[in-house]
Amino acid sequence: MGKQRRKNRTHLKGPTKGETEENVPKSFVIKSGHVTKSISQLVRDTRKIMEPNTASRLRERPNARLRDYLTIAPSLKVTHLLAFTLTDAANVHLRVARFPQGPTMTFRVQKYSLMKDLFNSGLRNIGRSPAGEYRNPPLLVLNGFQQPQDGPALPQLRLMSTMFQGLFPPIQSALPTFRRVLLISYSHVTGCISFRHFTITVRPHGVSRRVRKLLSSTSTSANPTSSRSRKTVDLSNTDDIADYLLRRAGSETSGASTAGYDSASETEASEAESDTNAIELPEDYVGRGNKKGERKAVRLVETGPRMEWRLIKVVEGLVGSKKGEGETVFHEFVHKSAKEANAQAQAHEERRKAKEARRAEQAANVARKKAEKAKKKGKAVDDGEEDEDSDSEEEPDIEGLSDIDPEEELEKLRERKIEERMRMMRMMMIGERMLVPEKGM
Repeated sequence: MGKQRRKNRTHLKGPTKGETEENVPKSFVIKSGHVTKSISQLVRDTRKIMEPNTASRLRERPNARLRDYLTIAPSLKVTHLLAFTLTDAANVHLRVARFPQGPTMTFRVQKYSLMKDLFNSGLRNIGRSPAGEYRNPPLLVLNGFQQPQDGPALPQLRLMSTMFQGLFPPIQSALPTFRRVLLISYSHVTGCISFRHFTITVRPHGVSRRVRKLLSSTSTSANPTSSRSRKTVDLSNTDDIADYLLRRAGSETSGASTAGYDSASETEASEAESDTNAIELPEDYVGRGNKKGERKAVRLVETGPRMEWRLIKVVEGLVGSKKGEGETVFHEFVHKSAKEANAQAQAHEERRKAKEARRAEQAANVARKKAEKAKKKGKAVDDGEEDEDSDSEEEPDIEGLSDIDPEEELEKLRERKIEERMRMMRMMMIGERMLVPEKGM
């Protein structure tokens, strides 16, 4: 009897508890109104951060309103909305809303840098990471959102931290899925929020930069079909490999040898990794040679976009919804006293009561019209009278249209019916004239 096969292959595990599709927050990242090309690119870069739980290829219509996105959000199970707008004063604003009840936060984007700006600025001082980093959500790191030790309490800090945490699923994933980091920091001095996006890279520990470059170029040469090819090391000016490895920073040929390095910002002092940057991998990680128990150096590479925000306004509801945005919880520039706040709340309550009264009155009018219509129909049946236009000219069902006057709409409908009949009669008369032959033919 043969030996039973031992199952030692790796298989994809199912989602853990809390990572099901129903519990994962989803988002829309859009632009509202007319914006510049730079802001449109910023919207696309922000979608990269929110992947994979966002609409990456969302097509926006030029005349689309926020209410349109609020309408389709429940059917797609979207939980958050991030909308970039450009004001008349050329200020870039970001609205972050929570579906379906709110709240809505409005931030002013003080300054920002796109992904391509950071890529072209020469800040790529670590290298590249393996592909596939956007298949999993980033790790969210919040810094500085604690209440200040001295001074008044800031309730908006707790609200902001809760909103940011709700944008991403909880950390219940395996180690290989940790590919990106999103750092959101609050400064108590300036009152601004720093928004930075990083990619996690794992490299060999205790090896100089030139050795790492040789290893990466060797792996590239062994796999010429790789799509992420890098520049090979130029050894044309050296007689031996030791000349390249032992070359000092102040040598005459050091300028030529820097071609093909990850970045010119790395100095010779950073060639040997310190023990503080090295860890032992608790399990296998993505990339070449990243096995469990290996000692590796973990670095963060900023990929962007980089933004700086300032909280302007917080409202209870959703901006652009039919119910209104609700009461203002926080405003950076408008501070009202208790008396003014009570007066504003009373005015809102009066408007709400007036609106409910109008709806009740309109509903009563609709019920009365229906009762009169049913009474007329019943009387016509008892008398044996038939209404020849009852089938063709039925009054429309206007239940629920509280903002429309029923009598005015019925009058418009009758006028359209009369105009349509007159047009049909004129067409019939023209047709008869064309069929009658002229005399003398």
